[in-house]
Amino acid sequence: MLLSFFTEEAYDDLLNSISENTDKYFQQENWLDDFFGNNRYFKQSKAVDVLYYKPEYSEISKTDEQKSQEDLINTRLLFDAFKKLTPLQASNKYMWTYLCHAVPEYRKYIVNRWTDLRENTIKTRFFVTTSQKSLFDNSLSRLWWYGYLTYDKESHNPYALTEVLLTNQTICTDFMDTYNCRNTNRSKGVLNAIKDFKDILNKNEGITEYFRECNKYLNRYAAVTNLDFLEPDEIKDIALKYMMSLRQERRS
Repeated sequence: MLLSFFTEEAYDDLLNSISENTDKYFQQENWLDDFFGNNRYFKQSKAVDVLYYKPEYSEISKTDEQKSQEDLINTRLLFDAFKKLTPLQASNKYMWTYLCHAVPEYRKYIVNRWTDLRENTIKTRFFVTTSQKSLFDNSLSRLWWYGYLTYDKESHNPYALTEVLLTNQTICTDFMDTYNCRNTNRSKGVLNAIKDFKDILNKNEGITEYFRECNKYLNRYAAVTNLDFLEPDEIKDIALKYMMSLRQERRS
């Protein structure tokens, strides 16, 4: 399947017309042709060939835990299908925005995942704007980046770290909002630390606060040591030792 993308002019027109088009995002049928009239609003890239991907989700109202499980399922499906994308190609805001608008299955998935579709929600979930964070907010591109940052083809379970990332919505959001997501070595090191630390905790102990404190510690650590040059195992060791010492401190 060759991927298509909005033209720059079409993208700008849609972005500037969210308020007048809000109701259309709930429609099942394609409304783009009517909106753009006879104007050519998209192009097809012969350089980007991916597999077809259909989202999986429940129609019922979901808890945060259920949302994390659905995100895990869809990360696997989307990244397996779009694995050929390079990070540069996966940063194309016109491509992701087009997919969210033009493919009926994707539109339906987005409406199901974010039921309260207001103007700002439409902007963050259907569009990718200019900041890197917007790549992690968009309904589809975020799944690709979850997969890219965690997939390990050498592992018997290549999505083991994806499962760690999607332990819950808070850990996932906090992780993607920090420098952890800027470097795959740091990503894998931190997530492996969380994985091992979770095995140490008792059932009634939550990991979220430990992880938040660890993020703060790593940011301070990065001020004196460039973590980008460390191997994943070295970063894992730093993060795991800190969380274990913090736990020991709180238990003493």
